[in-house]
Amino acid sequence: MSPKTIQRDVNYMRDTLDLPIEYDYTDKSFVYTHEVLNFPLGHNLSYEERVALVVASKTLNVFSGMGFGEELTSAFQKITGGLLIDGEDLQSESLDVYFSVRTPGAGIVRDQKLFNAVRRALLNHQDLHVEYQAKGRPAFTERRLHPYHLACVESRWILVALDVEKKEVRTYVLARMRNPLTPGTKFERPIGFDPVKHLGTAFGVWTGKGETIVELEISAEGSHHVTERHWHDTQHVTSLPGGAVKVTFALSDLNDVTRWILGFGGDIEVLKPAELRVVIAAEGKKSMAKNK
Repeated sequence: MSPKTIQRDVNYMRDTLDLPIEYDYTDKSFVYTHEVLNFPLGHNLSYEERVALVVASKTLNVFSGMGFGEELTSAFQKITGGLLIDGEDLQSESLDVYFSVRTPGAGIVRDQKLFNAVRRALLNHQDLHVEYQAKGRPAFTERRLHPYHLACVESRWILVALDVEKKEVRTYVLARMRNPLTPGTKFERPIGFDPVKHLGTAFGVWTGKGETIVELEISAEGSHHVTERHWHDTQHVTSLPGGAVKVTFALSDLNDVTRWILGFGGDIEVLKPAELRVVIAAEGKKSMAKNK
């Protein structure tokens, strides 16, 4: 670079970023007069942008207890260089009066050792041996996995991994794992593996093959639960007379959407597919029998 470019940058650091820069005539160079721990990034953010970033930082609690929750918070503070709360009386605490972010139970895994083992195996392409309790089964079984992807879906941490013995890519809930071991054996992660495509049209953590069109009619009393939230990428909502709505999804598995539908009680009717309608009716009868 030319001397003029360097001088312009030094002037900018000293005059705009307010860094403690002086010229040292002995060494014939520019120096800091005292130690600078954090470079002041974000100095040109607008007030509205600073507010947005402070509020966004509150969502980091989704990673609390996850091994990198504290690291993310620390990194956020270093990146912003403290300027988010500098001037204009913009304090994170004062914004609590206006904004809050609540993620109850979001991705919490009690076993820190387990989460760290899964994370290391994932990033280092290493075998992961765990004991896993499948849904509806009381006993744990041993699994040898090749971890491909870790995601927080519907407030649960899930692992997309290859089951080595069954030679099939499956989805595993971390809360159902225990006794992790990473013997250090390396594996080759498939080139081009797309976790988004694998999770694809799953409504929650359950994944399947193919695609099933789910069509539902929701009464006016329950319609706001759909119209006010984005539940799935394939969601399509149509307004009906009287305030009711019809909603359709294209899903690869019906387990999670079944539980979701049951939460609406009598405000929902399954139009398609027929097999889902039968399941919902049967679950409704079971509920009635237990709550007489």
